[in-house]
Amino acid sequence: MRPDVLVGPSDWVVEQFGDKVAAELWTRVPEALNTAIEREVNTHPSVTQTERVLANPRWPLPYEELVLFLGTLPGAEIISVPRSVYQLVVLNGHVVVPWCYGQSARDSIRDVPVGRSFGRLARELLRRFGPPWRRSQAETPLPLDAVDEREVAKICAAIAKIDPAPEVVIAGYAGAPHLGLLRACLGEIKSTDNGTLNWSHLDDLPLPPPVIPRPRRMVFP
Repeated sequence: MRPDVLVGPSDWVVEQFGDKVAAELWTRVPEALNTAIEREVNTHPSVTQTERVLANPRWPLPYEELVLFLGTLPGAEIISVPRSVYQLVVLNGHVVVPWCYGQSARDSIRDVPVGRSFGRLARELLRRFGPPWRRSQAETPLPLDAVDEREVAKICAAIAKIDPAPEVVIAGYAGAPHLGLLRACLGEIKSTDNGTLNWSHLDDLPLPPPVIPRPRRMVFP
């Protein structure tokens, strides 16, 4: 574990999510993201294909695993749309959205322009429930996708029914098919005076310990 990563939840996580949830959230978020990568690697062992999948905002496994790992926490509310890749967890007034920002342990989320590789869901959630912001030059235009637009509109409409409206928390991570989860964090986004997005807070999360396979027991005749 990097020396700059706190063992337990930060004061910000405790303040945002409460004492009962903070400690579990601190470790369950990276465990969920790590499980998603492992599932993808085991299902599709092609490295090139897996790299493309990890960078795809519509990759369903991070959403699914965050729901599985966080959906049982006290006060959690699961928001889903039938036949959609998107399913989200709302915890203590915060909707947790996964974002793969890179594929190297050297890359910090702090060095990646906010919003550059956000998918349609993250962008729409921020527009509806985040700080006021305007389109920047760093924001990559999204391809036309009627299915994605429809799914995003439906799940955002479901979240809009929550009163008060939840805030958006990004579960950012870096991962690679041959190395697994490399970095994970929780962050909240703010808007600067000129309308661009920036991080108001970021916490690096501890990575799950590596799984050491048990030695096989030799059987002699």
